[in-house]
Amino acid sequence: MSTVATTASTGTVVTTGSTTYISSTASGLDTSSLITTAVATKTAVADAIDAKVTANTNKISAYTEVQTLMNDLSSAVDSLASATNLASGVDSVFDNTTASLTSSDASVSASNVMSATTTSEAVAGSYDLTVSQLAKSMKVASSTMDDTTALGLSGTFTLGAADGTAATISVTSDMTLSDIASAISAQSGTTGVNATLIQVSSGQYKLMLTSADTGQAITATAASGDDVLNSIGVTDSSGNFANLIQSAQDAVMTLDGTTITSASNTVSDVIPGVTLSLDSTTASGDTITLTVAKDTSGVTSAINNFITAYNNLHDYLQTQEQVGSDGTVSSTAYLFADTTLRSLTSELNSLITGASGSSDSSSSSSISYLSQLGLSLTSSNDLELSGSSVLSTALASNSTALQDFFQSSFTTSDSSLRLISNESTNSLSFTLDITADSSGITGVTVNGQSGLFTVSGNELIGATGTAYAGLTFAINTTSDRSISVNLKQGLADSIVSLANQYADTSSGILQKQISSLTSTDTSLSAQSSTIRTNASSYETTLINKYATMETEISSAKTVQELLNTILNGTSGN
Repeated sequence: MSTVATTASTGTVVTTGSTTYISSTASGLDTSSLITTAVATKTAVADAIDAKVTANTNKISAYTEVQTLMNDLSSAVDSLASATNLASGVDSVFDNTTASLTSSDASVSASNVMSATTTSEAVAGSYDLTVSQLAKSMKVASSTMDDTTALGLSGTFTLGAADGTAATISVTSDMTLSDIASAISAQSGTTGVNATLIQVSSGQYKLMLTSADTGQAITATAASGDDVLNSIGVTDSSGNFANLIQSAQDAVMTLDGTTITSASNTVSDVIPGVTLSLDSTTASGDTITLTVAKDTSGVTSAINNFITAYNNLHDYLQTQEQVGSDGTVSSTAYLFADTTLRSLTSELNSLITGASGSSDSSSSSSISYLSQLGLSLTSSNDLELSGSSVLSTALASNSTALQDFFQSSFTTSDSSLRLISNESTNSLSFTLDITADSSGITGVTVNGQSGLFTVSGNELIGATGTAYAGLTFAINTTSDRSISVNLKQGLADSIVSLANQYADTSSGILQKQISSLTSTDTSLSAQSSTIRTNASSYETTLINKYATMETEISSAKTVQELLNTILNGTSGN
């Protein structure tokens, strides 16, 4: 026997998990499609908003990458820039020096006699040196004795080196020689005297006192109680050291024939910017020649870093303007035709291909273009060092012009006017006419035109939107002045300034775009969420509405079928 299940044609609301729908219809209408279409009409706006949020998010990512690469370029040229643009803790590579040592005796290695280091204060030059005596620490010793037996001594003594502060050492009757060494060592930071135990034979030791620094004599005096130092053999009955192992002595050397003494074997106050470390004396008749010269390796390294950082930025900018062979824009060119990006690209290209404003074109030895350093553009417009010999020649024989190419110069007819901020890429020559009274500066014009600088105390700040934006001068004056100013921008300074304008993570142009898009996305996402919430409520309303309709139609059909049955039955009778 078989059973057939039948389902009444009624509209039923079914919920499975998070999905709600009508399981069947009595009307014959596709109510699910009707509901889906109606809801999709509502959410279409949210879909468009979400697409805009995604596009903005991609733009934010691209802007952030440009910002990072621009700051990398700025960091790469930091050490080539002038003092006003040097980042904190960065030294100019043009100030780097190097020291070399050679011996007049070919059989002697100068590095065995001494070593030398330089700072940016060192001046190129050559010096002849000899070392006749090294600085030594003073050393005195006690008598030989067991280091573990209590000495039975109670007393105090003072101890100190010439460059330290004498301290009082207290000894009690239960203290051993080892305990006395520990008590002295505990004060060594103050006294400048170190204490160690030297083993003479099995179980037998001497207390060794050594001045921490060379050239410093030790003094020791009994203060009260037992004369501890005399009892252990450090001093004799007269209070003098009984076992003087080594006297303190200064280093003695000659510099170009002049005798110099130093309490230390590290000599840093004889040649400005040069520190000598003496390791041995020179043999009779031997002379060590110290040569200080400019260190060009740092400049070469910095230029190579600049090339790499520029190419990384340039290549990424190119990807944002990329068009396929079929004429379509690349799917990852999120900033295609972006005005901010095009402005940055244009300004950067002008700096790379144009003349450095700091160069003196009237001089035959001046350097005005990167090509004069052996740098050229590849077919893809990347930078490459195609002529290393050209750069080497510039470093060796034209280093001043090379520095002028990268660094800005500032000259003025009044030395009291100081340039304290240079975040501009413009080379300018102009006249500042300053009016002042007893209270300070009251006004300023440039070549007779007002509004180009604002006055803040003793500072003159270039007005935003003018050619002087990014410049800040300072001057203390209570009288009117007319000052000629000549500012020429070097390539490295211009790149740093451009990076500050665009890539500063607080107030740069790119950061403003990022912040604006982020704010827009927050607002759009909230709108999309509201629309989708409302659409979900609308969907529930439609489901309930159609379900009610289907139930009513189903009931009507049941009544109709009943009436038809009754009528058909009556007709048959």
